[in-house]
Amino acid sequence: MHNQQSIFISRNRNEINALIEFCTTHNIDLITHSFLTFEEVSFSIKESYEAIFFGSPRAVKFFFSQHQLAKNCTIIGCIGEMTAESLKAIGIEPTFVGQKAGNPSEVGQQFKNTAGSKRVLFPQAENSNRSVSSLFPTDQQEEVTCYKTSTNSTLIPNCDYYVFTSPSNVEGFLKTNTISSKATVIAWGKTTEQYLIEKGIVVSHTLKEAREEEVLEILETRY
Repeated sequence: MHNQQSIFISRNRNEINALIEFCTTHNIDLITHSFLTFEEVSFSIKESYEAIFFGSPRAVKFFFSQHQLAKNCTIIGCIGEMTAESLKAIGIEPTFVGQKAGNPSEVGQQFKNTAGSKRVLFPQAENSNRSVSSLFPTDQQEEVTCYKTSTNSTLIPNCDYYVFTSPSNVEGFLKTNTISSKATVIAWGKTTEQYLIEKGIVVSHTLKEAREEEVLEILETRY
């Protein structure tokens, strides 16, 4: 490659060690920026629950900054490996870990089978997509808003590859930026893919497990 290639990812630099290493090795210019800021929201839990489901590492962080797990909570579920890691980091072993974080509806269906008739608590963001909680009848679940997401924008140089990690990050990006039709766009799962398509952006790849390693697998076929 004669011209230096460039990749943008909507994450903070401290979250993508393997990608940094790959780009350094292959002399690729890596631009990292999250358009999101997160703020705690105080909440109370109205009814008892026997199962809990975390849809993101932030849901873990903001739930446990205010509450402890209920004593009779026997099922601790999470969307995927990254959220599982954030639970383990505070000494909590998840009992259910989604295998395809990139497809929340599929994970939700599997978790629903695991939870059975147990009452489930869903700590989530203010404007959550409710991909998993919406699969449960209202009398079997309680949703609590434990944080809210704000979107800020900044100008990003044109890149050859764009990796978008959430619909909110796409929204923040599009406030000040556009994508060349020649660029390769990678969506961090189905929800982000759908949002990009709604905005008229062609998605080249969609991650199934929403893991950094999958991005590297796509890039390795090109370099």
